[in-house]
Amino acid sequence: MKTHRFIKTLALALAFNATATVNADAQKNANDKPARYAAIVVDANNGKVLYERDADQRLHPASTTKVMTAYLTFEAIKSGRLKLDQKITVSENAAGQPRTNLGMMQSVAIKGAARKGHRTPVTYQTRQIISSITVENALKGMLCHSANDAAVVLAEAIGGSEEGFAKMMNAKAKSLGMNDTRYYNPNGLPDERQKMTVEDLALLARAVIRDFPEYYPYFNIQSFTFNGATYRNTNNMLGKYDGIDGLKTGWIATSGYNLAASAHRGDERVIGVVFGARSPLERKNDMTQLLDFGFKKITNPEAKFAFGRGSDSGTRYVELPPQQGEEDAPDVPKETPDTGANFRIAPQTSMFGLPVFDMPQLKFQFFGASRPFGTPNQVLEGKNQPVPLNPGKPPEEPTHDRAILPPFMMRQRGTPPTPG
Repeated sequence: MKTHRFIKTLALALAFNATATVNADAQKNANDKPARYAAIVVDANNGKVLYERDADQRLHPASTTKVMTAYLTFEAIKSGRLKLDQKITVSENAAGQPRTNLGMMQSVAIKGAARKGHRTPVTYQTRQIISSITVENALKGMLCHSANDAAVVLAEAIGGSEEGFAKMMNAKAKSLGMNDTRYYNPNGLPDERQKMTVEDLALLARAVIRDFPEYYPYFNIQSFTFNGATYRNTNNMLGKYDGIDGLKTGWIATSGYNLAASAHRGDERVIGVVFGARSPLERKNDMTQLLDFGFKKITNPEAKFAFGRGSDSGTRYVELPPQQGEEDAPDVPKETPDTGANFRIAPQTSMFGLPVFDMPQLKFQFFGASRPFGTPNQVLEGKNQPVPLNPGKPPEEPTHDRAILPPFMMRQRGTPPTPG
């Protein structure tokens, strides 16, 4: 009986100490990011870098690749080589591109010959159901729904083949000064060789806005309907952030969650790029921080930014974590639903007078089995809300193992929901 009581008391002491020091390491290093992370914000009017973090790191662009595919398509339309209402051929190669896509290749039921006394046999075959599409619908599908098949359709119409179009992409990148970018496909599907920097993508975004103002609004289409299906834009910041009007999201397992975005307020315009965020929520939060700071920095050159340690590039603006006495900087979320729930028990004496030992990264798995966190529910604004499933959107990559904790430890917004 005494042993049981001692074990119970010890467990409670550990729990209370953990609750008192939840995420001590995470809070101390609130701006820590994955190695594949990079960010930049620039003044679109003059190209000045307002903030950067590892902006010259070559990373996987994922579907932000489609910004260059759009640039070359706009160029072809402007020169008269293509017309918006022109129908272009959908090859089997294009129609067979994996999701996200416009469903140009679908599984079709084939009925066999009926026999008396037997059910009619049915087999399913994958067949191409779309043989042509207008340039405009291909553009909308690629930029709104991030359709991989639409990107290849445009690439083949302009370059003759994916390989031929990739050569055009690289030539254009070179002419624009994107010296650290190499393209091998038009849609950003996994290819270890296809890499670029956030600095190069910001340069490209600025070129799109400058060179094709009449076509840039295609990046701001929030939904469109094709072949009976309605698709919503993958950029959920459109219509929710003041002044934002483009550009493009991206995700593959090796890249993390990417986003290039631009917003304008009056005569000012900023362009932000984030690569390697750990979740759509982190990507949205980080981009909000970047754009907010960009506008602030333009109007107040002395503004300070607490977004994290930047790159030490000398001529660029780089802000270290703020010191006491500096002006207020934008708040940085110390925890999002995807940052993980690691607990550190500090070396101290508990409220029960029992010694507590240093146990870094303890996840309290003795309270329940560890489970992936992120689907089907996320903790948003302190509430459990279902994550909408977009047609054809790849599932979120579960990057963190979250521990199931008892209700009395649910003291911080962003901790895992209670089981069930």
